[in-house]
Amino acid sequence: MASKLYFQCGIDCEPLADKSPGCGGPASWEISEEVILRWVEIFKDNDLLGGLSFNATPEAAKAHADLFIDLKKQQGIPIEIQPNIPGFRFPTYKLDLGYYDQETQRKIIGEAVEDFQNALGFVPECYLPCCGSKNEHTYPLLVEFGFKVTSAPVAGRYFSDRPDRCTIGMFPFPHWASNHPIIGGCLPLYVVPGTGDFTAIGRDKWTVDLRPERSPTGETLMSYRHIVDMNIEVMKLVNAPVKAIVLGSHNAEYVHFENVQYVLEYLREKASSEEMELVPTSALGLREVAEAIDSTPDLGSQMP
Repeated sequence: MASKLYFQCGIDCEPLADKSPGCGGPASWEISEEVILRWVEIFKDNDLLGGLSFNATPEAAKAHADLFIDLKKQQGIPIEIQPNIPGFRFPTYKLDLGYYDQETQRKIIGEAVEDFQNALGFVPECYLPCCGSKNEHTYPLLVEFGFKVTSAPVAGRYFSDRPDRCTIGMFPFPHWASNHPIIGGCLPLYVVPGTGDFTAIGRDKWTVDLRPERSPTGETLMSYRHIVDMNIEVMKLVNAPVKAIVLGSHNAEYVHFENVQYVLEYLREKASSEEMELVPTSALGLREVAEAIDSTPDLGSQMP
């Protein structure tokens, strides 16, 4: 029986570029909608729609309310929340989430959920911290708000001036969270890291991942193959409880969809050659897989 290789792709839907100086975004909501629909089209064409989700900032949720409600109701595409804090209620907050203390984070998360619910009429189950910014308060607060899944950037990030964005030492595959942002294990919150080259650790250098924003060159395509090959090899080697490839991107005009198509085709080819069944799923679906295989930690305990 073939083992399963899960595939999940989350698209961060940012505020407009002129309202999000820290992280950028699309030039207009019209461009954003075109890109969102292109993501749906390419995943449909590749029979992988079950692996696509959109992680909306409250601003994008309001701007695309009708579209997101339709995608969720008619096509079953999850719509989750990903507040871009410097662009949230702009210009109220200047810094990313992980810079703030517990009470300020609680306030920000509550406000973001309120704005999201007002726009779309439901409360999301997954919260994705923009830019991977978090600290020791973030995961327990997400549990407090009832979130089931969160995300993390590729393991191995080492920014000497940004501890809130570091992932060096983190388990690189889906796992249960703890109070500490990079140590797995005891909170009822599932962490889905992005897939990348977590072995290429460099001080103050970005960890390379599968995002399609890179220029579509031969070198880029070779990098995608290396990342997929290495992650599958290591997941098998360490017998990761949930083996998954996780791609992330955005709702902006700088996405190169030829790169997306290449990754989707190569992923299917590689899964076949490894005698694995490629299974598209949501971030919440990955948590459900972990629960089904009894990899749930002792949720009654927490780290001090």
